[in-house]
Amino acid sequence: MAPPAPRIRPPLARTKSYKGEAVIFLTAGMSTRENLFRPIHKGLRSMIFLLGQRMGTADFTQIAETNDLAKQLRSDLAKSASNCILCLLQAHSLHEDKDFFAAVLPFDEDPVRLMAAEHAVIVRRIYQVAKQCDELMTITDPARRIEVGDRLLLETNDLFAFYLAHLNNEEALLVPVMWENFSDEQLRALRAQFYNMIPLEVFEVWMRWTLPALNVHELVTLLSGMRTDPPPNRFADAMRLGKATVPHDRWAEVERSVAA
Repeated sequence: MAPPAPRIRPPLARTKSYKGEAVIFLTAGMSTRENLFRPIHKGLRSMIFLLGQRMGTADFTQIAETNDLAKQLRSDLAKSASNCILCLLQAHSLHEDKDFFAAVLPFDEDPVRLMAAEHAVIVRRIYQVAKQCDELMTITDPARRIEVGDRLLLETNDLFAFYLAHLNNEEALLVPVMWENFSDEQLRALRAQFYNMIPLEVFEVWMRWTLPALNVHELVTLLSGMRTDPPPNRFADAMRLGKATVPHDRWAEVERSVAA
């Protein structure tokens, strides 16, 4: 049976189909308020777009090159955190289940239920892509590699199309609930809890995608909030990664604003 539609909080509401049912999605518009999802989501979108370009231009008859691409998708996070695209996506979903979703649940369980269902779909699709990667890496015949590579491309496109829609849904459903029930100070504390619990090497992977994907205002908001986080404070690490990954002119403006 389809889950019930979330409660409507006008005026920030839009209707969308979910498993054949009309569901009210809440629109999180532009705001100066703390948005826990927007930064990491922008990083994930950037990562997906770049990976999609690599997948689209891959010649699967080139064994070494495309096996490396398959390994990048497939590798275990603990073994190769900085290169595991699929593990990064799955880890993002699992952390949200434990942190952000748990915080929203007491106030409105309907959007949490909807997003948890989508997370389950993402995990299943990641597993399917991983199986295709495993199969591709066992094949040497060029014609078979093209066949399996095409199937891998379709599976990956399905995964990322669903994941991109899911990121939008999370922001539309959960951010308004958070803004209604938490102050910015409380949201920054929740974000600090989220970042502080993950290993530094995983935080670095996420920030290498996230920081270059943000505009100056978003970078200043994120980094200014991180300055006062409790230990282990990630501010210095984020500033180091920003300097290494954000274009120089944009980063210089961010540094001036954060230091002010």
